[in-house]
Amino acid sequence: MVIRLKKLLSVLLGVLLILLGLVFLLYGVVTIKSKEAPAPETDAQITKTQAPAEKPMVALTFDDGPYGPVTGRILDALQEVNGKATFFIVGSRISGREETVQKIEAAGCEIGNHTFDHVTLRGLKDAQVLDQLQKDDEALKKVVGHESTLLRPPGGIYEKNLLALTDKPIVLWTIDTMDWSHQNKDITIKRVLDNVEDGDIVLMHDLFPATADAVEVLVPELTKRGFQLVTVSELLASHDEPDGVVLRQKA
Repeated sequence: MVIRLKKLLSVLLGVLLILLGLVFLLYGVVTIKSKEAPAPETDAQITKTQAPAEKPMVALTFDDGPYGPVTGRILDALQEVNGKATFFIVGSRISGREETVQKIEAAGCEIGNHTFDHVTLRGLKDAQVLDQLQKDDEALKKVVGHESTLLRPPGGIYEKNLLALTDKPIVLWTIDTMDWSHQNKDITIKRVLDNVEDGDIVLMHDLFPATADAVEVLVPELTKRGFQLVTVSELLASHDEPDGVVLRQKA
């Protein structure tokens, strides 16, 4: 009887040790996984990287897209030099082009708000302006998981009320290629290369094949000249904001 009791106690002790071992093993796995888990993303991703401030920078910006055949070529050209750009997206043009917007995001480029319907904001009531901005951000958030980080009013046309209606930087440009009006590759290239300086924000539109043609020349040439191709937020992080080009709410 005593021998059987000792054997039973030995078995129970063995089972207890095995259970304790499993508990410690599970604790170790959970701890390792928690250390490996990435930090949660913020609602609006300002920029993917931080460009070296000592090197000259240019922010190429594209309005009115997305449009896959053109936007895709621009992204491919940027990828060749590890460059970035900023795309000011029209919300009503996202449907059916979600994959293109996701490619912009995956490329580490920045996404800006360009209203939902590409309407001129001048003359609109505050509620109408807010509706355009919020609907654009809602459409973007469904596709990439966050809102836009910047705002560019269509045509660069706005009224003072816009500053009170958004906390995003309102970004215009320093070089206007007018690519939409002439749709000529050579004119676009010349307007950029003849005028570009450190800190410039270049306006183009990712709707026209001629713009993609120009970008495929501009991207390697600007890189050859020593310019970093960065997002607007990267540029603003290390450069003074040109008067009248970037507007913000007053603190």
